[in-house]
Amino acid sequence: MKHLFPALFVALPLLSGAQTIDWATDIAPILYNHCVSCHRDDGIGHFSLLGYNNAYANRYGMQYMTETKQMPPWKADPEYRHFTGENILSDSEIETINQWVNNNAPMGDPALAPQEPDFPDGSMIGMPDHIVATPLYTSTATADEYRCFVIPTGLQQDKFLRAIETLPGNHQMVHHVLIFEDVSGQGAVLDAQTPEPGYLAFGGTGVANARLIGAWVPGSQARLYPQGTGIKLNAGSDLIVQMHYPAGVTGMSDQTTFNLFYAPTSTGVRELQINSLLNHVAPSLQNGPLFIPANAVKTFHAQFTVPAAGSLLSVAPHMHLIGSSMKVFGVTLQNDTIQLINIPEWDFHWQGFYTFQQVEKIPFGTKLHAYATYNNTEDNPFQPSFPPQNVWLGEATTDEMLLVYFTYMNYQFGDENILLDSSLLNTNLPLMPETATLGSLGVYPNPASNHITVDAGLGNAAEVRLSLLDIQGRTWYEQNLGSLPAGQHTFPVNLPPDMPVGAYVARLQDGKGEVISATFLVKR
Repeated sequence: MKHLFPALFVALPLLSGAQTIDWATDIAPILYNHCVSCHRDDGIGHFSLLGYNNAYANRYGMQYMTETKQMPPWKADPEYRHFTGENILSDSEIETINQWVNNNAPMGDPALAPQEPDFPDGSMIGMPDHIVATPLYTSTATADEYRCFVIPTGLQQDKFLRAIETLPGNHQMVHHVLIFEDVSGQGAVLDAQTPEPGYLAFGGTGVANARLIGAWVPGSQARLYPQGTGIKLNAGSDLIVQMHYPAGVTGMSDQTTFNLFYAPTSTGVRELQINSLLNHVAPSLQNGPLFIPANAVKTFHAQFTVPAAGSLLSVAPHMHLIGSSMKVFGVTLQNDTIQLINIPEWDFHWQGFYTFQQVEKIPFGTKLHAYATYNNTEDNPFQPSFPPQNVWLGEATTDEMLLVYFTYMNYQFGDENILLDSSLLNTNLPLMPETATLGSLGVYPNPASNHITVDAGLGNAAEVRLSLLDIQGRTWYEQNLGSLPAGQHTFPVNLPPDMPVGAYVARLQDGKGEVISATFLVKR
C-alpha cells in the first residue's frame, strides 16, 4: 500500500494536463443527452441549458445538483433493473462537469459543439388522432389543490389508446396529472355542482368506478404502446383529469392539453389494463393498517398472487412525503425471483410509470411483493411536520399511501420478446406486428367448473385450431374451428368431465404456426 501514493501523485498531473475540459466538446454532449429535454425554453425545467451562455450562467447549480445526484431525477436503482428511457449520469460524466466548473468553465471551439436538439411543437411522438384540453383555470388555493376537470371524449364508437401525451400549459403550476375514464357520467355531475371549472377531489376522482388510463409527472415522456395493443376507451365516455396544483401558485393560470393516439383499428387489439395490484388495504396489505407513528420508521408489506399469466409493460410505485424506499418483485411457483423495481431513496416529487425494456412475463401463481419503508422522523428531508405527527392512510399529501400500479395484458406466447425500448432494436428481437393474425385470446369464467367461453380476436382471416392443455403439456381438448374471418369470435366449450382441478392453457394456432395462449383455472 505504501507504494501506491507516489504513483498517484505522478499520474494525476499527467492526466490533468492531457486535456482541457470545455463546453463544446465535453459538456454540451452531456447536457444535450441528459438535461435539455426539460431544461429548455418552454420546458419544465424552469431555465434553459441550451447553448454555452445558459450552461455558464447555471454552472454552479448544475455542479451541485449532479454531484449530489439530484439531477437528472432518476430514482430507480439501475443495478436492480433497467428501464426504457433511463436517464442517469455516469460517475465520469459527473466528474467532467465538476472539473469544467472548477476550471472556470471554458467554452472551447463552438464549431465543435453538437447541434442543438430539435424539439417539435405540439407533440414529441407524432400526429395525434384527437386533441382535448382542460378549461382555462386560475388557482385561488393557498395550499395543495387537487382539481378534477371533466372532458368528453366525443367517441361514437369504442377506440383503443396507444398513447396519451400530456402538455402542461403552465409548467410552474402543474405538479402532476392523473387521467381517468368515466363511463357513468358522475364526474360531469360533480363538475356541474361547482360554479368554477372542475371540482376538488383529493387522491381519487370522487367517482367510484373511474378507471386510471394514464399519468404525467415532470420529466416523463409519452410512449406508444406496442402495435396491436391499447387501453380501451368506451364510446360516449368522459375523461376526468386530476391536476395537482401545489401550494404557492395562487393567481397563476393553466390550460393543459392532451394528445390522444388511437390504434388504427379496434379489431384484434389486445387490451391493456392499469391497476394497483399491490395496495394499502387488505387482503393485499399483510401487516396493516397503514399507520406510521410520529418519530418512527416502519416497513409495510403488500402481496398479490397472479391468477393467470400476465405480460407487464410498466410499473409505477406511489407513496407520499414520508415514504423512504420501496422494492417490488415477484416470486414464481418455482421460487425464481423476478426483479421489478427498487427505489432506495423515495422522492414524492419524482414518481411515475417506469417502462420495461422488454415485456416481462409474470407466470401463473407468481406472488408479487412490495416492501415500502416510511420515515416519520425529523431525519426525513421531506418531513412536512415539525415536530413529526402521527400519519394514517389517506388522500392528502400529508397522509400516506402504498400503491403499485402495473400496466399489463393477458400473456400470449412470445410476449417476452416484445421490445419496448427502441435502443434495443439492434438485438433482432421482434416488435409485435400490426398485422398479426392472432390478436387476442380470453377465457371466462376464470376459474371455471364445467364449461368456458373462449373469446378470440383475429387481425386477418385464418384457419384456426383451439386446444386446451394442462401445465405438463397434455392435451385435454382440441377442435378445428375452420376458416374464420377477421374480427372477434366467441366459442363455448364444454370441459371434459374427467378434467382434473388445476391450471390449464387455452391455445389458439393458425395455419402458419402462429400461436397465442391464455391461462385459466379449473375448480369443481
